[in-house]
Amino acid sequence: MLQAIEGKKTLDLTSRYECNPGMNQTTAERFIGVFSVLNVSKIGAGTTKQKNVQTMFVYAEEQANGTYSLRYLNDNFVPVGKAWSVEHEALLADFTPEPDLYMNKVRPAVRELTKTIARAERLREKGQTYSAEYEFKQALRIDETNIRATFGFGLTYLDRGETHKADLVFRRLIELQAGFDVEHKHLFNEFGIRLRKAGLHDQALQFYSRAEEYCTRDENLLYNFARALVGKGRAEEATERLEQALALRPDFYEARKLLAWVRKNSATISSSGGSAADIPGEFAAIDEHE
Repeated sequence: MLQAIEGKKTLDLTSRYECNPGMNQTTAERFIGVFSVLNVSKIGAGTTKQKNVQTMFVYAEEQANGTYSLRYLNDNFVPVGKAWSVEHEALLADFTPEPDLYMNKVRPAVRELTKTIARAERLREKGQTYSAEYEFKQALRIDETNIRATFGFGLTYLDRGETHKADLVFRRLIELQAGFDVEHKHLFNEFGIRLRKAGLHDQALQFYSRAEEYCTRDENLLYNFARALVGKGRAEEATERLEQALALRPDFYEARKLLAWVRKNSATISSSGGSAADIPGEFAAIDEHE
């Protein structure tokens, strides 16, 4: 039985596979690698029908439950799009390992993308928004669906008060089919807050609705969603989100306090349209939770 060995972890690949130093381990010592699979399709009809065979490459990451999360590689050798899961046995049976591709192309490309986004985020934090915009654009040239880079791009425009451009990025995020994850929840929170503060209330609500699909058990996101709903005069929906937040975290003082205020002023909120000016300053300030 042959095995791929890296660091302290040994990954059983069965005798079908060679030892692969290119199959790397994460800091959590989970398996990461690149595999190929043949995609067979038929084109044409009748006597002109032809079989088309295409080699597809996938990026595989071992999950805590022992399955493997797969994503296709784009032309720049970075994993993109929505992930799907396969069992260990299916990975070994249906896919062929590509350690050289991982070591020589994929790992360097992923590292470069990660460094570019980190550099852009540091520049944005320092207020260097034009330099940050350039770096985010560089990242999106490598992976046009990258979630962190797209968020950062939009936030950079909001930093400069360019709400029209930020709105275009917002629409792109709403339509993005890439896999959002709980790790992006702080980005959802920040972007939603900034959209609301920029006066893009309808967009903020659309954004929180989309975020809710992926982060259903985050009390801070629910709180911020409720705050945005109050701003649009939708007291009943705001109450529902605040109750959900408190169910997740009963000691959430700010949510309990805002819920009491919304219940007390429900009729006024609904009839007035919930202008932000009508909301006490204490609530306008405490929605910075992330």
